[in-house]
Order: sequence, then structure tokens, then C-alpha cells
Amino acid sequence: MNISRKNFIKSSSVIIGGVLFGFNNSLAKLVFRNVPGFKELRDNIGIYTEKGGTIGWFISDDASAVIDTQFPDSAEHFMTGFQEKRSGNIDFLFNTHHHRDHTSGNIFLKKYADKIVAHENCPILQKKQNHGENEKQQVYADMTFKNQWQRDLGKESINVQYLGPAHTGGDVIIYFEKANIAHLGDLVFNGIYPVIDQAGGGSIKEWITVLEAAAEKYPDDTLYIFGHAANEDMVTGNKDNLIKMRDYMTALLDFANKQIADGKDIESLKKAEFIPGFEDRKEQREGIFAANLEAAYNEIKGIKKEYE
Repeated sequence: MNISRKNFIKSSSVIIGGVLFGFNNSLAKLVFRNVPGFKELRDNIGIYTEKGGTIGWFISDDASAVIDTQFPDSAEHFMTGFQEKRSGNIDFLFNTHHHRDHTSGNIFLKKYADKIVAHENCPILQKKQNHGENEKQQVYADMTFKNQWQRDLGKESINVQYLGPAHTGGDVIIYFEKANIAHLGDLVFNGIYPVIDQAGGGSIKEWITVLEAAAEKYPDDTLYIFGHAANEDMVTGNKDNLIKMRDYMTALLDFANKQIADGKDIESLKKAEFIPGFEDRKEQREGIFAANLEAAYNEIKGIKKEYE
């Protein structure tokens, strides 16, 4: 079918108008889906993947929230797509924990966010990890909490929970109650070996406890968002993924305990190629499995780590 220049301009205007002025307009949703990295899940909630930890977003007619910020350049790309849906400020920007691939974009998004929210340990650990030149690029949460934080945003209710030390000493879960979606940050590395930040307050044993508590706390049909995964299709998942992550952490400690009981030192332990039953888990970064084994050894032996 041939389209005249006049009709093409008219059609284009309808699409642009739908993006700018009609949040519920189907054309707006079509255009939004075509922005690289964005994916809608359900009930005005979705994810953005580019580099670093998965960004979560909530956009409605009268409120918005963003979870994690990746890096300054990817945060800018995210905001370009975000503003196709909503031109106003972000009501609440959450940091699930202090790591740079989840907080470095704060420096760009701060001018769009009314409040940055995190667990009380998050800015403390962020400051410890980043000193010297890195400190100049840090923006910290200006609203913190100890155990739980809750707000109603329009028709949605957001409940943020700290269940204890795990991946770090300040990991939180952001749960959208009406949509039944929970952003877990880095509490689950889906299909890949995790980062265990002992210097940042992380603990394998406590991580197991937190995953069990989360699996018990949220409904069986909750949709989960994960900070990292083996591929983009695995960035979201269900309770089975939490249980499998828990089982890996349990097997890691059990394996290290047995090897130490058999007289293996740290260097011998780190030569292992896999944990039995978890041969399919992948390395996103070279040496991360050896780092998992070292973390297990340190925890069993009571060896403390600190940021340099």
C-alpha cells in the first residue's frame, strides 16, 4: 500500500502524540517496546537491561519509581526511554545495594529523582568502597531505613524489605504488592556464579537464610526480577530460581567444608572445576568460581575481609 507524504506526516503525528500524551494509548506502548533494553512485564512495571544490574521501573499516570541505576551513560539511555512514557520526576529511586553497577548512575538520575531510598548500610558501604577519585562520582541515598519501608504510589503499594546480610550487608527487596512483582537486586544470580562481597558485609550462610525467608514471604506466583543472569531471558523468574540459588550456596559451603576436612588448603580448594550438581552454572567473569570457593573457605575459617 502506498502512503502519501501528507498521510505519513499525519500518521507520525498520531504516534508521537500517543507517546507524549496518552500513557494508556496502545501506540505509546508499541513505541516503548521498541526502545532497546526496555521490556514491559505487567501492570505498568518493567525492566531495562544494558550493562550492570537490571533496572526496574514503575510508571503510572500519577506516580513512578525506578530501581537501581547501572552507570552514568546507561542511566542516561534509560532516562531517554523512560521519558517517552513519563516526563515528570521519578518519585522514588531505589538502590538495592551499594555496588557500582547498581549505584553509579545515581549521579545522572539524581536530577530527576525526588528521593533516593536505600537500606541504612548502603551509603555507608558505598563510601567505604569508593574513596579517592571514585568518591567524586558518588551520589548517596538521602532516605534510609533499617528493616522496612512502605509507600502507596497511586494504585500500587511498594514494600521494601531488608531480611539480613547476604550478597552484601545492605541488600533489599522491592516488592510491588498489587502487581506481585519483586526486584531482588543481586540476591539471585540466575544461572551464573554469584559475587560474594565479604568485605561489604556479605555472608554465604546468611544469604541462604535470606533466600529461604524471601521464598516464604512472597506468594508462590510472584514474578521476580534478578540483578544478573546467564542471558536476558533469565533476568526474570519464579520461586524455583530462588530455591536453586539457595541450593547452590548451601552446596558451596558443604563442598568447601568437606574439602577442608579432607586437609585441602585454599589453593587446592580453588582448583575445583565445579560444585557437584551445579555443573551448568556459568562464569560471567573469569575467576569468579574460584572467588566463590575462596569466600566459602574464608567464612568457614573465620577470615575477615575489608575494602582496600
